[in-house]
Amino acid sequence: MQASLLMKNFPDTFKYFETWEILRTLSSTDNAIWNYLRDALENGKLVKDGVVVELFKVFLQTTESDDRLLLDWILRKIWQTQAICEEMQKAGREFVVLNFDLPDEVVYHRLGSRTICSKCWSSVHVSDLSWKCQKCGWELVRRIDDSNIEAVKARIEAFHRDTEPCIKWLEKKGWLVHIDANRWIDEIFEDVKKYIN
Repeated sequence: MQASLLMKNFPDTFKYFETWEILRTLSSTDNAIWNYLRDALENGKLVKDGVVVELFKVFLQTTESDDRLLLDWILRKIWQTQAICEEMQKAGREFVVLNFDLPDEVVYHRLGSRTICSKCWSSVHVSDLSWKCQKCGWELVRRIDDSNIEAVKARIEAFHRDTEPCIKWLEKKGWLVHIDANRWIDEIFEDVKKYIN
């Protein structure tokens, strides 16, 4: 949501890399990659580090040195995090990592009410709309991994096991900023804007 607000409020400012969107595109046809990604997405598994890192390296090669980058949902595991930060440093890029802090019980609630547009894949909450996308008017659907409670549990457990060490490592490097995400979207966005200048 915050990345979408940045893209909307600062058009033509960022080159955007969003892991889930890219993986969804790759899994849109029936092939070996699709089968692997479908299993991961439906069962709450994290995609292998090497896959995400290589996708990011391709993305980085498509950008110019003065392009501003916006990376979304990419630093999920320690090796992956270290590898991506190393690539950023090799490219001579300064960066900051925003971590949106949220209690587990709020995560359960939000995932339980989240839907996506069946056309443009915008993420929204059922309580906000009557099953129609505000952007394009298409039907809203539930993500398979949000509908499966065991997959949701697996994702939260994976966060504590795999992502929390990344947060601690980034803190030690001085690259991490914590943002309280248990607030209204506009309030969070005001904090986010402080770190993009």
